[in-house]
Amino acid sequence: LQSGRPVLVHCSDGWDRTPQLTSLAQLMLDSFYRTRQGFRVLVEKEWFAHGHRFATRCGHKIGDDNPSQRSPVFLQWLDCVRQLTIQYPSAFEFNEAYL
Repeated sequence: LQSGRPVLVHCSDGWDRTPQLTSLAQLMLDSFYRTRQGFRVLVEKEWFAHGHRFATRCGHKIGDDNPSQRSPVFLQWLDCVRQLTIQYPSAFEFNEAYL
């Protein structure tokens, strides 16, 4: 990555673990994504645009009685971001209150 070479990351569906990994890497490598605007762009680009199933994964989908589809992937990612903001507060334009 640091040498400017492209990287391909792909998991089975591409809307769950893939954005978890890629958005965390982008957050650490590019300071733009550590700004408020950049963080919003990152969530939209990596999570919404790739079709992450927020309601299903968090168990908020109406009429969804299948607990096997629940997986707090986005919440895990937010916790990773929170840990980074605690460890490197001066590197971020926001803090855990923003999250």
